[in-house]
Amino acid sequence: MSIGSHNFFVRQPFAKIWRLIVLWSCIALLCLPNGPLAQSSELTRISSLIQQGKFDEAEQLLHRYLIKLPHSPKANSLLGIVYLRQERNKQAEEALQEAITGAPGLLEPRLNLGDAYLAEGKPDLALGAYSGAAKLAPHDLRANLALAKLYLAAGEFAKSIEAAGNIPVQKRTAELLPTLAADYFGLGQPEKASLEIQGMLQISEKEPDLVPELVEFFLAHKDFKSAQQLLVLAQSKQPVTDRLLVDSALTDAGLGQLDEAQRKLESILARTPESVGALVAAGKVASQQLDWPAAAEAFSRAAKIAPKRPDILYGLASAQLHANQSEAALHNAQELHALEPDDLRATYLLALALFGQKDWDGAKSDAERVLAAHPDDREMNLILVDIAFNNEHNFQAARKHVDICLRQHPKDPGALYYLGMIQKLGGDVSGAMQSLSLSVSGNPNNPDAQAALGSLCLQAGDLACAVGALKLAALLAPTEAQNHYQLALAYSRSNVPDKAKEQLQIYEQMKAQEAKEASGAAKGPSSIQVSPMGIVAHP
Repeated sequence: MSIGSHNFFVRQPFAKIWRLIVLWSCIALLCLPNGPLAQSSELTRISSLIQQGKFDEAEQLLHRYLIKLPHSPKANSLLGIVYLRQERNKQAEEALQEAITGAPGLLEPRLNLGDAYLAEGKPDLALGAYSGAAKLAPHDLRANLALAKLYLAAGEFAKSIEAAGNIPVQKRTAELLPTLAADYFGLGQPEKASLEIQGMLQISEKEPDLVPELVEFFLAHKDFKSAQQLLVLAQSKQPVTDRLLVDSALTDAGLGQLDEAQRKLESILARTPESVGALVAAGKVASQQLDWPAAAEAFSRAAKIAPKRPDILYGLASAQLHANQSEAALHNAQELHALEPDDLRATYLLALALFGQKDWDGAKSDAERVLAAHPDDREMNLILVDIAFNNEHNFQAARKHVDICLRQHPKDPGALYYLGMIQKLGGDVSGAMQSLSLSVSGNPNNPDAQAALGSLCLQAGDLACAVGALKLAALLAPTEAQNHYQLALAYSRSNVPDKAKEQLQIYEQMKAQEAKEASGAAKGPSSIQVSPMGIVAHP
């Protein structure tokens, strides 16, 4: 097995690192009856309550304790643990920082602070917290295990191995095996990686999560062949768990075997309909199949079970944009942006969702924010084109953003459509016809481009072109009365009176409705394009 091309800018599943660490770390802390947090009988009692899962009672007692001793490092550290177990991660962060300020030499608050940062999706800050803990206790298992996994997720394989090496041999656990195997693959040392895999397979019956963890490393780097090879190797030794089946399904999907992937996921969800992992995977597979309503449904079910997971909200909002569920997409994009305000992917989705809901000012603001970091982004430029063209009537600004798109992709159908419209308004009928012809050649399903081309062909006397384009425009956008009127004219001039009469009757029936719709907000082009990031936009 060998890792193919890496993209270390792909966000790694830090939530998985968080789950691996925090569930046992808090218990490990509280099970130390003679540790630094157990010096007070009152705090010892509170620790016992946390162990029993009585978080509300423990929190009340801690607040009372902190009224008397507001800067108690031990009490603030325990309060941080309570917040962590309740997934109140921001509050946990604040309590733990207070504990560290009061007692910089305490190890546990730094470790728990790292856990809080991971839960908030802040890997860089988590790295700092665990590094601080490792300075206090250079051979601490928990600190170095977390560092090894974080460095691996960031693609810093040598540093990951170094952190793992700081753990004394007698304290090393099986959790290190997939991390080290992935590190060695990343460094191009498959022989060493194979030794770690052999160790994993020898104990995989008792440790069924080791193989899936390494498979997920391959999946994160889109190395589907290596993932498949590992799954085949583990077939006779690895227990078949839902996690393994989900990873197997995602491997199949990555290799283009979408039907098999769907079958596996359906079998899991039939047994365990609330499996978040299977639902998220089902959403991804449905997205690959371009079944956007099914993808939105799968992500929506996952979001109800795990409501504040950014990866789920991202998949859900993306699928809803594709499925033209614009109101729901906006709601979820806003929720995602609230959770990840500094993540430009969230801003990107929010810009598209605001545009879909005709919030021009909001869409423009967010599009400009994305473009400040990525000036060549196609969808954000097209949003600004549409707003400049349709709302601001600033054709010079519209042309600037069109040219940015066309410099990257001279045959971009969306950009060519806008270029044609700008040329038409500028009186360049010949240039407009050429641009619109190229646009519909690249995307024949754009009703606005077909209608604009048909109208120009009709004006130029090219009746065959006019009829062909206007028929498609009327088929793609049957509720647009003007398409039927223009098509009636084209048929009439082509000496097809029966069809001309039919289209004129449709036009007249829709005239009242057209007038009603026209009294609302000005409508921009409704073409559907697929963005480079896989998100449907409506510029």
